Amino acid sequence: MSALPSDEPRRQRAPAGDPASPRPNAPAPSPYRRSRTVRAKPAPVVQLPDGHRAIVERTPTSTGFLGGNFSMDSLDFLKWMATYFHDDIACLRVALYLMGTQEPGGKIKATQAELARALKLNRVHVNRAMRRLYDLHLVHMVDRGLYQLNPQLALRGGTIEVEEPGRPAHRKPAVKRVDQLELIAELAEDPAIPGAFTQLSLPVREPKSPTEAKER
Repeated sequence: MSALPSDEPRRQRAPAGDPASPRPNAPAPSPYRRSRTVRAKPAPVVQLPDGHRAIVERTPTSTGFLGGNFSMDSLDFLKWMATYFHDDIACLRVALYLMGTQEPGGKIKATQAELARALKLNRVHVNRAMRRLYDLHLVHMVDRGLYQLNPQLALRGGTIEVEEPGRPAHRKPAVKRVDQLELIAELAEDPAIPGAFTQLSLPVREPKSPTEAKER
C-alpha cells in the first residue's frame, strides 16, 4: 500500500440541495418515468345566474362528539319530555334510547325484546312504553322491528342509501344527505303514516290522577 499522492483528481461530495449536481447512479430522464411533482387540482368553477351569490362553508363534522355521532334535537321536546314523563321513567328511558340508536333519517332497527335486554327492563314495560309513544305520535312502526322517529323532534344527520334505476350492480349504492324538511315532506306524502304523526301536536300537560282528569 503506497502513501504517495495520486495523480487522479479527488472526488468531492456535491453540496446538499444543489440541483445542478446529479445523484450518483440516477436513471436518465425518460418520458415514461412518472414525475414526482405534485400537481394541484384545478379549482371547480360554478356559474351563477345573474342576481345570485354563493356562500362557501366548511363541511360540518362530528369528530368532537362522544362516539363520533351527532343528532339534531328539539330543545322544547327535551324539556317537554323531562316534565311529561316525570312519573314514567321506563317510557322516558325507551324514548331516549330510541333517540340514541336511530340511523341517519330517524330509522331504528330493533325489536322490543332487544330494547328490553339493552335497557334491562321487563318486556311488558317496554311494550307499554312503545304503545304510549305510538299514541303520542313520537314514533311510528314502519314494519316489525323497524321504527321511524318523528323528524320534527329528533333527527340524526348523515347519508342514506337511495335506489337509482339503471345503476350497475357492481357499483356502490347511491347515497344522499339527509335533509330534515325533505324527509318531513316525504313522510307527509306516505299514506301508511297517520296524519297526526306528521302534524305533531304535543299535549301540554298530562293528568296526574283519574280524579283530576274527570274535573277537566
